[in-house]
Amino acid sequence: MDEKTQKNKKIITTLLIISMVGIISFSGCTTQQEATTIKVSGAYSLYPMMVIWAQQYHSLHPDINIDVSSGGAGKGMADALAGSVNLGMVSRDVTSAEADQGIIAVAVVEDAVLATINTENPVLAIIQEKGLTKEQLRAIFINYSITTWGQLVGDMNNTDPIKVYSRSDPCGAAESWVKYLGDYTQDSIPTREEITKVKGDDSMSKSIAGDPLGIGYSNVNYIYSNSTKTPKDGIAVVPLDLNENGTIDPEEDFYDSRDDVVNAEIHDTLPAPPSRLVYLVTLNNFTGATKDFVQWILTDGQQYTFDNGYGAVPTDILDDQIQILEGT
Repeated sequence: MDEKTQKNKKIITTLLIISMVGIISFSGCTTQQEATTIKVSGAYSLYPMMVIWAQQYHSLHPDINIDVSSGGAGKGMADALAGSVNLGMVSRDVTSAEADQGIIAVAVVEDAVLATINTENPVLAIIQEKGLTKEQLRAIFINYSITTWGQLVGDMNNTDPIKVYSRSDPCGAAESWVKYLGDYTQDSIPTREEITKVKGDDSMSKSIAGDPLGIGYSNVNYIYSNSTKTPKDGIAVVPLDLNENGTIDPEEDFYDSRDDVVNAEIHDTLPAPPSRLVYLVTLNNFTGATKDFVQWILTDGQQYTFDNGYGAVPTDILDDQIQILEGT
């Protein structure tokens, strides 16, 4: 082989090596680009469940990363409308104005909002025995016509003030709670110096646990411990006197454990409101990896709901939610 032929062979070999390196490098870039991140923000109520779903789905689809943040239902809706997230978590019904702007929603779980007081409340035993009616709760949260714990239970010697806690952030918990009390919105809760506004369920739970005279409302998963499934330290649930007969009957007594509350939601023993559906929303259409993720949530993902403090989407509306998803 002459010198010229040897030189040409070396050049061809070198070009082949460079080409192979280029192909390998390009393949690596393609793999990285195929990794997808789904961004989710919004309702505190759905946040614990969404974290579980994200972990389970990522274990099945390692190329799909799911970035979950809370901030309240108002933030979830605002982020979805702005297109800054793929999914907004919203713990209230979508308004017609939001739908007109292109918001599409599917229900993914059933949850509930409950009233809470401190375990050192001066009239705790009476409240747990008799419960509170809508009228009494309306007088505390809306009309502010009952202002002391003694007045609430008919003991005029007790002048301990009722310290009301409500949410400062636009949230589904407040909307669900006041809808249970009547035809109200979150703005119906008056602004008074006697009413303390807090942001988020964590702040609400900590406030009630630290104030023997406080009363507030929270989503179920911020009331009950995830490990023991009993109310967190310092927190007692206010039983609802649903039939308003002045006592908590056995069928109304389901607050000792989170499992009992979820069963009450599922079987409609706890009415809606304060139980309600919680939604995932998006702008215009569920597409691509996001659509696949929500499809999994509505099918295989429902198996994780009960053990994590939620009711699965009721069977009579589950098919409708899947059709909404598939129709986008």
